[in-house]
Amino acid sequence: MRDDRLGETLRLLTARGFSSVGNRAGRRSFEGLLPCKKGAVRVRLVIKDWDFQSYPAIFLLDTPDFLPPLMPHVSVAGGLCYFAPGSVVLDRYDPATAIAQCLQQATAVLDRIASDPDYRSKDIQDEFLVHWEFGQTPWPWPVLIGSIPPNSVSANYSLLDVDGSRRAIIASDPAEVAAFAKALGGQSAMRTNCKCWLFKTAMRPAVPETMPKTVKELFAWLQQWDRTMYGGIQRVLERESAYLEYSFVTFAIDTPIGWLGFGFDLDQVKRLGAKRFPKLYKQHLHGKGGNRTILRLSITDISPSYVHSRNLSFPDLRDKRITLVGCGAIGSFLAQSLIRLGAGHGRGSLTLIDPDTLQPENLGRHLLGYPSLFKPKADALKDYLLREFPLAKIESVPKSATEHPQLFGADLLIDATGEETVSELLNGLRIEHQSKNPLLHVWIKGNGECVQSLWADRSGAGCFRCLKTSDEQHYRRERFPVLNQQPMRGAVGCQAFTPYAVSSPMLAAALAVDSVIDWLKGDPSPRFRTRSIENADVRRIKNQDISKLKECPACAQQ
Repeated sequence: MRDDRLGETLRLLTARGFSSVGNRAGRRSFEGLLPCKKGAVRVRLVIKDWDFQSYPAIFLLDTPDFLPPLMPHVSVAGGLCYFAPGSVVLDRYDPATAIAQCLQQATAVLDRIASDPDYRSKDIQDEFLVHWEFGQTPWPWPVLIGSIPPNSVSANYSLLDVDGSRRAIIASDPAEVAAFAKALGGQSAMRTNCKCWLFKTAMRPAVPETMPKTVKELFAWLQQWDRTMYGGIQRVLERESAYLEYSFVTFAIDTPIGWLGFGFDLDQVKRLGAKRFPKLYKQHLHGKGGNRTILRLSITDISPSYVHSRNLSFPDLRDKRITLVGCGAIGSFLAQSLIRLGAGHGRGSLTLIDPDTLQPENLGRHLLGYPSLFKPKADALKDYLLREFPLAKIESVPKSATEHPQLFGADLLIDATGEETVSELLNGLRIEHQSKNPLLHVWIKGNGECVQSLWADRSGAGCFRCLKTSDEQHYRRERFPVLNQQPMRGAVGCQAFTPYAVSSPMLAAALAVDSVIDWLKGDPSPRFRTRSIENADVRRIKNQDISKLKECPACAQQ
């Protein structure tokens, strides 16, 4: 940074009463007062990135009486989050103004915390897990959580041996735990008889004045939060002798903001004496045992139901049966996307069909690489996806689609072959079988100038053959011509191919995924879609539900 700009920044801070308290390797620290409406707050300003890719850090050095003990946007270490990440771009060419913006925003946040109890309560609830897990004593115990059947009252802990260290996971299915262990690079998974007691609430955590530290404080806070849940936890402590088998007991609560967990050590003498009558230990916890320090759990959900739905505002593909015909360039990227949308999970499945093997000429625009060379595309793609998502149910069929007896048994059939003859065949078979389930076609036009898709179902819209018209010589012509130039063709020996880059099948897969998403939302329209790249010499085609052609040999009589 230029010396004159640094000088402007230092003069700004001096004028606002800040003094330098450290300068090491470009990391400058200053201390001063933020002039809030109800009084001044002493803070430390730390600037370590003069390009402002990260905001300068501001730490509260004291907490005046007008600020509550537990504050939103303030970490337990006193760090103040005054700008949401990426919400404001600070000017690296004008650092003095940038620093002034930061101090002004920090002051505004503290003013609102001090004067608006509703703002404090709501924002703490939104970021409650941060306050719950970090900076507390003792440190939270990291725990993974997998799939838990609905209405489960408890689940066993298993221990994963990953890179020589043990990781705990709460899950009900030993096969799932073994799959997680393998996927994480672990050698084994050991199931224990130690239980974690499970609860679910529709209520966000209550905001306490300070975070509970003892069993007694924990019980008081749970009563404030959700009395029904509190009562359930008390029933466990009163009736379930299994929790007294171990030296500690833990609970995990599924809340609207994520999983929250806690536990506490048990008195070794009293737990042994109360095994037959757990009510006695519950009474102990409401007496002298209530002074025992609690342990917090830092729970990370790795279950498929969370992984595949967390980023969505609509239903995922979980429980759907999907069949994908074509595991080439388009199909490989599309299969990867379908899995991420939840295909193959729950009661659903993903079937991959392709009779071909992966050849060297495929590698430049395919998801798979050299490890899959010369293998059947369907098998290799299945193996790749299972390495990434080991809990998925995937079937590979290295044969022609016509050899698969359950071709039209899926909830959705996708034709990603990009071969017009195969698409014509699948279109005709769908109509002949009077399939109630939809068929999605997706293909690349020309040398990748654009991609198109057609959603065919029983809505009354046109079928794949309705994209072609016949002239007096019975030559089929494009009903919606899009290319202005004939595509280039390449040839190697007697084999011809259409050159295009890897971006084209990725674009086609994205187009198909968007159609699938609209189907999940309830309406796959527009059923015929075209998406072109920039600078392509193409005509503009309206996305629409195409009408049937009266002379269509495939669907006219339907």
